[in-house]
Amino acid sequence: MRSMSSLDISIVIEEIREMLIGARVDKIYHYPPDEIRIKLRGKQRVDLTIQAGIRVHPTLFPKESPRFPSSFAMLLRKHLDNARVVDIKQHDFDRVVVLTFQREERKHIIAELFSKGNVILADENFRVIMPLKHEIKIGSTYSFPEPRPSPREVREVEDFRKIIDGREVVRTIARRLGTGGLYAEEILRRAGVDKTKKSDELEDDEIRRIIRAMHEIYMPGKIKPHIVLDEGKYLDYQPVELLAYDKYDKKYFEEYWKAIDDFFSSKTVESVEQQEKRNEVLEKLERRYREQKEAKERFEREMEKFRRIGDLIYENYQKMEAIHSSFRKAVESRGWKEVMKIVEEQKKNGKLKEIVALIPEENAVDVELEGHTIRLWLRKSIHEIADEYYSRAKKFREKLEGVTKALKKTEDEMKKAENLEEKRILSSIRIARKREWYEKYRWYITSEGFLVIGGRSADMNEEIVSKHLESRDLFFHTEMPGGAATILKKGQDAGEKSIEEAAEFAAIYSALWKEGKHAGEVYYVRPEQVKKAARPGEYLPKGSFFIEGKRNYTTVELKMAVGVDLSNLRLFGGPVDGVMQNCDYYVVLEIGDLSVNEMQTLLARKLVEMAKDDEKHVVRAIASPDEIAKFLPPGRSRIAEPK
Repeated sequence: MRSMSSLDISIVIEEIREMLIGARVDKIYHYPPDEIRIKLRGKQRVDLTIQAGIRVHPTLFPKESPRFPSSFAMLLRKHLDNARVVDIKQHDFDRVVVLTFQREERKHIIAELFSKGNVILADENFRVIMPLKHEIKIGSTYSFPEPRPSPREVREVEDFRKIIDGREVVRTIARRLGTGGLYAEEILRRAGVDKTKKSDELEDDEIRRIIRAMHEIYMPGKIKPHIVLDEGKYLDYQPVELLAYDKYDKKYFEEYWKAIDDFFSSKTVESVEQQEKRNEVLEKLERRYREQKEAKERFEREMEKFRRIGDLIYENYQKMEAIHSSFRKAVESRGWKEVMKIVEEQKKNGKLKEIVALIPEENAVDVELEGHTIRLWLRKSIHEIADEYYSRAKKFREKLEGVTKALKKTEDEMKKAENLEEKRILSSIRIARKREWYEKYRWYITSEGFLVIGGRSADMNEEIVSKHLESRDLFFHTEMPGGAATILKKGQDAGEKSIEEAAEFAAIYSALWKEGKHAGEVYYVRPEQVKKAARPGEYLPKGSFFIEGKRNYTTVELKMAVGVDLSNLRLFGGPVDGVMQNCDYYVVLEIGDLSVNEMQTLLARKLVEMAKDDEKHVVRAIASPDEIAKFLPPGRSRIAEPK
């Protein structure tokens, strides 16, 4: 996976600068070993990803937040929480990005994208507060890389001749100007110069052609952000079209940072899928760890119990000796049967309360003391009995030492498994996007483009009617109680098709589906007919309404679909026709036997399976099980017709 080049960095920073300047730090996450995500709030919410040695760009596909913050994340939060971004720049057209923050005082995050890279927190004077990787000493002043010529600075033949080192020209350009091999070969191909020619043998005209080709790439009049596809798989990302990729398919984007984000998000999903397979190993280790931990706790309890019993025997030595001596003499003179009768009679009279059991087969008596049952063997002395309990405590201590070692070994194995790549850094990626006001409710866009909204609860039903029911709308509800109060916005201007789909929407998210009805009756009325106050002498439950006047009835079939709208990066659900119209991939559902929990997982998998290879990661991020659950009807269902 290639790192961002100096050209990539310069283009991305120019694109995102306005987006970032003035935004404040909301949260900072660390995904070990080398990735940071800074969540910013400003003109818009931005998730800025920094991966040491690899990339810096906003992401529309933020990873799931780690369950526990690392010490590096905690330190960054301490210094930068609520700080304002005041600058972002590339250092000397090099692969170093500096983010400057202002709170009480200025702080910098320095992102190194060369070699293995690093992420460094520094103060306003660039003194290192903490590096992600400890190759840099805390308290030292950060040293930027030595400046070198860039392709943008080479404008004349004399400028180029200053970098000539006698090597093959392709090597000279790649190393002395930092273009890398791909761009060096591209420059020479465009210039029509043999890449194996020695740089000190170049003619002036050849150098002029090389300079012109460099400027075409490094100072293009207009960029064409894209991802290079190799049989549907992501191969590379580029800001300009290269001759080297002339025969490859390409996926174009409006902004370059979005192309880079899409590229790396796709690679993240591949890593997640591989990690999910490895997690089978982790699950076994975690199961073993839980069993060993339970055994450790059990051994600790048993060890402490037997040690305490030994102590109690000595703390109550005279009492134990008296009981022991009395029973030994009684058994020797009268036998166990007679002794048992005597003890039973004494207990009836409220005596010998500390005696809890007689065990003739072991020639022993059980005595209760401070919540512990102590067995006194009559053939042993009190000292021998105490030693027996101490011996048992010792055996459990030895078992405890063994299981503690085994536990440590399992912990080490778990750490190794976790570090194979990024132990469960994420369980999925998700889409970060601005949501429309209506997305807090149930919602749907009809095949004619009209908005439908419905409540998810009694409170939402009341809110929808009080805040969003306007004079040109239509109100829908099932004849059967229990369901979403549904509004077709501007419904009085809508066609019959939108009215039918709004009625289907009301039926889908009602008790009809929950009770397994394959069809049902829905009515609709004008806003002025919907009354929030009950008639005199009547009671209206929360989220219910009184309808005044004539109702318009229609019978609808209960069938729905859930799909992915790639253009708006969102999930979409409701009546089939609208989903078909608005979605790139969708699945049709009907009443069936799968619960919401079962269906949300099944649909997430199905939608990803349907997607093209270069769209699978986007579909996966959009169609998460939790997001799908928001669109599912309140009952059991099954897949009717995958599309």
